[in-house]
Amino acid sequence: MLKAKIDRPLIGIVPDYREGCANGYSVKNYYALRANYVEMINDAGGAAVILTYDYDLIDAYLESLDGLVIVGGYFDINPKRYGEQEIHHTVKLNDVRENFENALGQKAMQTNLPYLGICNGMQLLNILHGGNVIQHIPDEGKYVDHEQSHIEGFKDYKTGYHEVNLEVGSKLHQIIGEEKIITNSSHHQAAKNAGSGLNVAARAHDGIIEAIEKPSHPFCIGVQWHPEFEVSQADKKIFESFISAAKNYKEGK
Repeated sequence: MLKAKIDRPLIGIVPDYREGCANGYSVKNYYALRANYVEMINDAGGAAVILTYDYDLIDAYLESLDGLVIVGGYFDINPKRYGEQEIHHTVKLNDVRENFENALGQKAMQTNLPYLGICNGMQLLNILHGGNVIQHIPDEGKYVDHEQSHIEGFKDYKTGYHEVNLEVGSKLHQIIGEEKIITNSSHHQAAKNAGSGLNVAARAHDGIIEAIEKPSHPFCIGVQWHPEFEVSQADKKIFESFISAAKNYKEGK
């Protein structure tokens, strides 16, 4: 029997981890991942591969993959990872997922594997480089509400919510080709400062950091919004550029 070969770049994507409950998907623990993450990767020319939380497979994953996507989730990274002992009462932890993503991310950052971080994935990228986080944006008192589901008329994440200004000359600006775009918004935390070796690539109109990137890396970008909902062509361009970088990485192996 002949085995088919996948010519598309393989893109690893880490699913969420949920504890089983009587009213949930399963009474047993399970992985979860929204379909639009995978659809955007595949539509852009990649082949999404869901990565299970097996620490013994991390090296094999990174050797086999052509790109890595760390997505959002209904949880927050433990503040202790960025040097803060006090944990805000709104912070929701998921140690099982956080610990695996941290281990995977640390090793991924030692390579040139194309990396796209979305929401939580941007926070992970920042923390891995020594950056820190605003634990709860509303407490700052100077920013708009960055969770659009709180606002009537903006509950659908396919609807643009606020403007984002791109840093001229950044890789993200080169990818999108615009200085200002409209994005959705679904986060109560944000990067406070960009980590070592990272640049701020975009800010919301109120000053919140909305994107970071690693200029020494062929493609290492984190965005705070959710481009998988394809609010605009800018979101599609991000995935297309990421897959293009993954193709180049695959060819260079």
